[in-house]
Amino acid sequence: MQKVWNAFTGQELVSLLHNHIVKSADFTDDDAAVITGSQDKSVRIFDITRPDQPSTLATHGAPVRSVKWSRHKNVVVSAGDDKRINILDLRAPTAVKTLEVGDSISNISLTSDGRILSCASGKRIIVWDVESFKVVKDIAMDYEVSVAAVNPQRTRIVTGGKSDLLIRSCEFESGKELEVHKGHHGPVHDACFSPDGEVYATGSEDGTVRLWQSNPGSAYGLWQLRKI
Repeated sequence: MQKVWNAFTGQELVSLLHNHIVKSADFTDDDAAVITGSQDKSVRIFDITRPDQPSTLATHGAPVRSVKWSRHKNVVVSAGDDKRINILDLRAPTAVKTLEVGDSISNISLTSDGRILSCASGKRIIVWDVESFKVVKDIAMDYEVSVAAVNPQRTRIVTGGKSDLLIRSCEFESGKELEVHKGHHGPVHDACFSPDGEVYATGSEDGTVRLWQSNPGSAYGLWQLRKI
């Protein structure tokens, strides 16, 4: 079962019935539909006004790990434990493009403008341009990566480690580590940047979502400087 709430009031809006564990979900642009990826290997789309009539968009050869809606290309991107990323155009649902990844996939992420797709796979971070689906970056790390997210400005990558629970901020061009943050008490499964790249959020198995500044020490939103 997956539930959808009103983000302002906390009121439950609808329940989406699944026969197995839901691993990931994302909204379409108009918030009228939800895309889900499940342990039963299926990718589905639910119309919020008709939640009892989901459509199966695609299936993987193994449980689906992550699903994303690309606002740039109007396509569904899904990653499974079969080491594959599928790209499905809803306007032509039979047309599926597949990206082969050589290791298990922990997470996929899209920039807020939908133009950059990143993937955490084993000890690698792979980044594609969504327009061409060509690899623009393939970075080898010295640890198992649980999540990798690129800022829209293409200057930083945020990663989470599978075993050490650390959040790392790295330079996009070189992969050089810039900052290391502690705070989570469980594996980090997702991360994303704000559209301006100034803040990023991480979601963990410890039940928390944490916000981090890309430029610590600067005044921004909740972070205000005090005069002493």
